Amino acid sequence: MIKEGKINSEDFEAKRHYEPEYDDYYEPDYYEEEQTYERYNGSYAQDVEGWSDQDIDDVFDGDPDAYWNID
Repeated sequence: MIKEGKINSEDFEAKRHYEPEYDDYYEPDYYEEEQTYERYNGSYAQDVEGWSDQDIDDVFDGDPDAYWNID
């Protein structure tokens, strides 16, 4: 509380460390899928280069052998 141009030190510390409550407004509109490494296990793209199942599905249309064509 401010009194006569002075700030109470307790109020100052409380406001300095203030963390706003969780607000649904700032929640992302998407759900990020957990990365898995099972479906294309044994392929060069996954075992050597570290591409996840989801990356291979998105980038290579589910064909890990298409990795050789990356420039």
